[in-house]
Amino acid sequence: MSRQVGSPAEQLILQRDLNEALLLMDFISGRPDVHIWDIGDIKYPVRGDKPDHGGNTDSGANQTPTLPPIEVIRRICALRYPPQENLSLSERADNSALLLCVKDKLNSIAHPANGLTIAYTYMFLEETAQSKGDESTEQQPTVIVEKGTRATVAKAAYPGLIPSAKRFRCFHRSVARVGAAITTFSAILLWLVVYGVQLTSRFEEDQKSATDVTSQIYTLVDKENAGIAAERQSHDSVPTRCKARIEAQSNQIRLLCNQWSYYQARYEKSINDVATFANKWPSDWLIIPFPTSATLEKNKAGDSIATQEDVQSITLVLSAYASYVLPVLFGLVGTIASFLRDISNRITGSILSPRDETLAIIRIILGAIAGLAVGLFFTPSSVAAQISSGAGVLTLSASGIAFLAGYGADGFFRMIDAMITRVFSIDQKPTQTK
Repeated sequence: MSRQVGSPAEQLILQRDLNEALLLMDFISGRPDVHIWDIGDIKYPVRGDKPDHGGNTDSGANQTPTLPPIEVIRRICALRYPPQENLSLSERADNSALLLCVKDKLNSIAHPANGLTIAYTYMFLEETAQSKGDESTEQQPTVIVEKGTRATVAKAAYPGLIPSAKRFRCFHRSVARVGAAITTFSAILLWLVVYGVQLTSRFEEDQKSATDVTSQIYTLVDKENAGIAAERQSHDSVPTRCKARIEAQSNQIRLLCNQWSYYQARYEKSINDVATFANKWPSDWLIIPFPTSATLEKNKAGDSIATQEDVQSITLVLSAYASYVLPVLFGLVGTIASFLRDISNRITGSILSPRDETLAIIRIILGAIAGLAVGLFFTPSSVAAQISSGAGVLTLSASGIAFLAGYGADGFFRMIDAMITRVFSIDQKPTQTK
């Protein structure tokens, strides 16, 4: 006699819910904060036509026995689908009622996780080695599969979630790889831009120092010329005084010439360093996207040397990177970091659900938009902001703020909503003129 398979409704209750209950018990038994015996006593439903059903009956007319936790676990583990042939329809209904009660209690204990999120998390993490034709058959037991995994039980409980879990797993891996690549590229770009900014900043400082010393020399020469006759006055330039005619200068001017020679050498070195930065790999490709004209000159050795005009152009290029390009990249890096961290936390708590697949795509897009929008609030002359923290004042660059905006895109767009309300006075009632 062949085994009779139950109806679709019975299959839904006994097959899917039984696997879900087993997943819940396995999940709860491995947690330190809750225990499997927290399921408590379960009142087992007994029909009036079978008052002698197993269990500890209460006194009086109440014939609903109370099952202790260990007995509940034993009965759940003894259930199979398809059900045994010798079970009547009433016994099957009693088993189904017990299973629903137990599953409801287990979901309450496992909160915030539940059977669906636990099954989805297992399917997201694990892959079975079975072929598609061997995954599920009517003659194959659906509760325990030989050489299977928890993902096998999860797939038997929620077969409709398998495609979503596979897509999400591939999407998660792709985002992780792309995130690693973008993070590496952003780190290299940040290193180059910061180094270039330091070079241009040193150029400004050395230029100012050389100009100050030159001004001091001319002031001292004017004082010396004021005390002598006009025909004996000297009007040589500072380079001539400090190089060709250093021996004819007074002691005070010699001291200033020593300072001028030092600062002038630093000034020329900073210009040449900027030229090297703009024309040698790997920093030379920073200039490629921007339409800058080359004003380099050649020295006696044939090497390219820069002029002051080159430094100003390179400063503008670096400002564009610092104000617009890097914020977009680090906004995306922050979004990916937030996504990976959120998925990691959800996997740890087994609360990963199918809706996270769609929310992840939306979250990454919003994070990229937030990082791009940060550049709209900064000008090249103001690429940093200061905020107060518990440790003092923290200076955040545009890239740092973009990272925060990408990491917390929801908070960024809430700020935009509040800003729109203030700027356009949406909630303010129009004043009535008399």
